[in-house]
Amino acid sequence: MNTPTRPPTLPWAVSFLLINIVAAAFAQTHSDEPPEHPVIKPMNGATLRADLSKVVAYGELAVSYRQDGKVVRDRVGGRFWDLSYQLADRDKSRDEIMANYASEVSRVGGEVLGQTGTRLRFRIADRNLGTIWGILDTRGRGAYRIEIVDEAGLEINLEFDPDAMHEALIRDGSVAIYGILFDVDRADLRSGSGEVLDTVAQVLKRYPDLHIEIQGHTDSTGTAARNMQLSLQRAQQVAAALALYGVEANRLVAKGFGSTRPVGDNTTQDGRQLNRRVELKRLD
Repeated sequence: MNTPTRPPTLPWAVSFLLINIVAAAFAQTHSDEPPEHPVIKPMNGATLRADLSKVVAYGELAVSYRQDGKVVRDRVGGRFWDLSYQLADRDKSRDEIMANYASEVSRVGGEVLGQTGTRLRFRIADRNLGTIWGILDTRGRGAYRIEIVDEAGLEINLEFDPDAMHEALIRDGSVAIYGILFDVDRADLRSGSGEVLDTVAQVLKRYPDLHIEIQGHTDSTGTAARNMQLSLQRAQQVAAALALYGVEANRLVAKGFGSTRPVGDNTTQDGRQLNRRVELKRLD
């Protein structure tokens, strides 16, 4: 009598196959590879070297920039990114890589702080992340590294709707605004300021009897004379922007106080961040 052939243990085989599929999917969705920075993106054709990269909750970066004709050297801290990339085109020159990033920094409203034969230093003001500081280090053969600090500091980019802003002005007589952004050591308004300016304009249009003093304040970096001048120019820029929103100029008074009215410790990063602000004061 012929013994029937036992069929293969399909349930076991299927289970084994399913385990492998799930394991592969888990590996794809739970990678330890550092995430991409939300603002500073890799060049086209660049691959992240995960083995050489990391993202940590806090790190520091030595930075330098010119202010009042002098070089200011400082250390900034915040969420720290250390990202290494390799371009598929290994013949891409250091100059091409730096030119690419310099162009992108300018496109998003940032500022190139300095450049050498192999390094590019830059800064970008971002409404959500705070100040982004970066150092691009080109390595040759299409390899480069970017160190980034998101200097968010304190959670001071307070969000106001028109009602809350008006309530604060009536209740407290003044309100500090941290969402109006300027170029460093300049009075030019940066992209990202429009939402706050629109809110201020809505308040003033909704309450036509309201008159406000726009106060510019700086930290103590730089000379007292320059800070006084800069704070006034920034207040005037805010007044000019509100006029473009349709607010009558005779309801606005612009004043600069420089670093004479600090609300934070100028020896710390967080304190300086608190001191760099625009305040709105209700005029009776």
